[in-house]
Amino acid sequence: RIITGSYDFFLHSVDAKTGKLAWKYEADNYINGAPATDGNVAVFGGCDGFLHMVKTTDGVSKEKIEIGTYIASSAALENNLAFFGNYDGGFYCADMKSKMIKWQYAGAGPFLGSPAIAKDKVIIGSQDRNIYCFEKSTGKILWKFKTLNKVESSPVIVGNKVIIGSNDGNLYMLDINNGEKIWSYEIGSPIISSPAVIDNLIVVGAGDGRIYAFGVE
Repeated sequence: RIITGSYDFFLHSVDAKTGKLAWKYEADNYINGAPATDGNVAVFGGCDGFLHMVKTTDGVSKEKIEIGTYIASSAALENNLAFFGNYDGGFYCADMKSKMIKWQYAGAGPFLGSPAIAKDKVIIGSQDRNIYCFEKSTGKILWKFKTLNKVESSPVIVGNKVIIGSNDGNLYMLDINNGEKIWSYEIGSPIISSPAVIDNLIVVGAGDGRIYAFGVE
């Protein structure tokens, strides 16, 4: 199955082989972020201000949690916990079993990207130009790194390194333990897309219409 949201207010599940619609689930407003899934439940936020949890087998709603404002950020899932940000600059950890918010942080700019999880840390960029590292269990800010423009790219974590782009035209590599910059490269055009890492290569697209690959010399 391929599961995707749409501006028609529906989450669509399509058979990957035939392209036929398997089911669709209606939210109350636009669906911006890509759904996350553990195989059993698809989790997504909507412009209706809810975090939705939908059964992947038939599209029947399992539950939803009211957040109160637009959710454009995609969620990251781990051990029945969903991590996501909203458009008002709040970042949340929601327990999908109890349907309760375990912790939340307020005071950032809009979150549009997806968070990345590694051990005890959750990392995400914000439109307030910062890259945030939260303690996974409590929501405490462990560090943040300031860029020169909005951050809408989603981070990738490889070992002890965080790789993420910024609208300031730079691709950054940060130390996951303290947020210090290890390396950066100025492309000179906004980087909204998320980088990918494969075979010791970092691959990312930029606003100039080009795809860049960085490797070890």
